[in-house]
Amino acid sequence: MKTSSAGTAGRLIDEIMGYRKAKVLMVAAYLGLFERLESPRTAGEVARLQRLDARAVEILLDALVAMNYVRKQGARYCNAPVSRRHLVPGRPGYMGDNLKYQEIIWDAWGELRQCVKKGGAVRPLEYWLVKHGGFTQEYIRGMDNIARGPAAEIAAALDPSSVRDMLDVGAGPGTYSLAFLRGNPALRATLLDLPSTLKVTRRMLDAHPGLRARAALKSGDYRRADFGRAAYDLILLSHITHDESPAVNRSLLLRSRRALRPGGRVVIHDFMLEPDRATPAFGALFSVHMLAYTEAGRTYTADEYKAWLRRAGFTSIVRRPIAAAARNSSEILVATNPA
Repeated sequence: MKTSSAGTAGRLIDEIMGYRKAKVLMVAAYLGLFERLESPRTAGEVARLQRLDARAVEILLDALVAMNYVRKQGARYCNAPVSRRHLVPGRPGYMGDNLKYQEIIWDAWGELRQCVKKGGAVRPLEYWLVKHGGFTQEYIRGMDNIARGPAAEIAAALDPSSVRDMLDVGAGPGTYSLAFLRGNPALRATLLDLPSTLKVTRRMLDAHPGLRARAALKSGDYRRADFGRAAYDLILLSHITHDESPAVNRSLLLRSRRALRPGGRVVIHDFMLEPDRATPAFGALFSVHMLAYTEAGRTYTADEYKAWLRRAGFTSIVRRPIAAAARNSSEILVATNPA
């Protein structure tokens, strides 16, 4: 069956509209508009509360109405159900911090042409973490928004009751460590990350006083840090390998093996591509995200990870899907230290 010219042109228009819709949503979250729309308000009222321009707010709110994130009755606007669930702080399904992070990192995507010429980010992740005010907090909180479900699933799958000591490498908000700590009252977790990140982590952990006492924060750069010798039963590398080159990832696995006790496990959790590198679509596009704001990161295939694990001396590699029904589904590879 032939595809009409109008049909293919329509698809292109949809793709073009995609970035415009994304930008409207991210800016609205960043500016705190959804918090103000829990009660019906005019654009002028929202603008005064947020110290914004009334005409610009009206244009933005009308676009959100068109996108079904906001409802409009007369001159008043209020949140649609999807926004009440996911875009108002304090709600269990809140994802606004992730949108705020995406709004900041939008500038990196604006440099994609230069990245393709250069072969990596014009302003890599280190720039955003160290030199961009406000990025670290939104980045870390944004990771927590999307990590809670996968963290609980991974912890349940790996049976925390068998773990005494774990190392969470590049722990970020500590969401994954918290999930393991909930599953075993005797478990101790060490969370390794940069000093600037741990300032945010500490505040987030303080909201869980019953678990906080068993979580130790360790400052360091995981690219170079010594993980120790035979100190852990489980080492978690969650959503950090996509930031790094193959050489850095091989080094992470070698240091992880040295730091594991005999029979200990390393867990790689990440988005993974099939051998064609084009599926799933989310993973292929995420690889472009890595091109835009890391020096050498990308989405890797499960086969690449398995080869690195074997090269590091791990055995009994098990692959398992995580959040399989989600559009941004991920996977874990669990491997054993046989020494």
